Amino acid sequence: MSNRKNEIHPLKEMNANLILNALSEMKTATRKQLADHTGLSQPTVNTIVQELEQKGVVRPGSFAASEGGRRPQCYTLQTDHLRAGVIRVLPRELAYIVATIDGKVISRNSWALTPSDSHLEKLQSLLQTLKKQDDDIRVFSVGVPGAVGPGGALYSITQIPSLEGVTLSYILQEKLGLPVYVENDMNSVALGSIASSIGQPDSDMVLVHIGQGVGAGIVMGGRIVRGFSRFAGEIAHLNKVPGVDPCATLEHLLNEADGLQEKVKLIADLIINIICLLNPPTIAFGGEFITEEILQGVQQLCENNLPNWAIPSFHLMTNESAAYEKGLLTLVRDMLIEAQFEQARGRAS
Repeated sequence: MSNRKNEIHPLKEMNANLILNALSEMKTATRKQLADHTGLSQPTVNTIVQELEQKGVVRPGSFAASEGGRRPQCYTLQTDHLRAGVIRVLPRELAYIVATIDGKVISRNSWALTPSDSHLEKLQSLLQTLKKQDDDIRVFSVGVPGAVGPGGALYSITQIPSLEGVTLSYILQEKLGLPVYVENDMNSVALGSIASSIGQPDSDMVLVHIGQGVGAGIVMGGRIVRGFSRFAGEIAHLNKVPGVDPCATLEHLLNEADGLQEKVKLIADLIINIICLLNPPTIAFGGEFITEEILQGVQQLCENNLPNWAIPSFHLMTNESAAYEKGLLTLVRDMLIEAQFEQARGRAS
């Protein structure tokens, strides 16, 4: 009898994995929906879901619509024990949240920085503190206002020059013993925007940010476009007069532009080039410089120079910070899912 029990255990584990995978894909499901999705029998699903609930791997959620009898119970994966530390590195502060795999924010705060503070030392200290305070953190996601080049070295991080050339992810991972994902801020905002209210999760979008810095994030098919050396989207370096005036970059020209109309023309030229090159369905605008008035002027110039059917939808970002956080969390979601499965399978066996 004991040998037979050991023989059927792998099958039970495989069936539990099928249900865990299904719940990850479906987010929430009834037992009948799980049976339909996995092909397992209803009694098998009922037994496994009951055991997973007892072990704290899944939890009951809302009730689905009735199909003639009692409303069936929905189930979701238990995610509170799998968390990511999400940090936005800013010139004067380190803003952070600790969140679960499904986006539930457990804590939110920031560390202020003085001009004499070392961003690298403060960032190392913050991540170590968060790790000590919360044993459930499995991964860190760090956003920076600069390009993340080959090998993870930061480039063109003009707002925080002390981090220029620093291989941030390698240094932090060595210090913490946990995965640390470092991403450009505009890429993160673009991904967070496409994953929330703008467009479809698998659609295309370009984010253009013009404020204290100039940058862009490109998302195609729901994925960030980084380029072969991760330099895609660094529009601040676009040169108006190549080989003639090395200072005539877009960022420099916008800072030196005399009057609103000149700035609108510069931005419109950029957007027309983006439309001609990528033809995205959506372009989102962020940054403290962009207003409704400027956006209307840019759109008018685009319509004057391009066919109407080539003009994408224009959106003015209202909360870049929220999109930034969501993008950074989305980037490490797969890592959390893998950690979730490892822990859930261990507890389910």
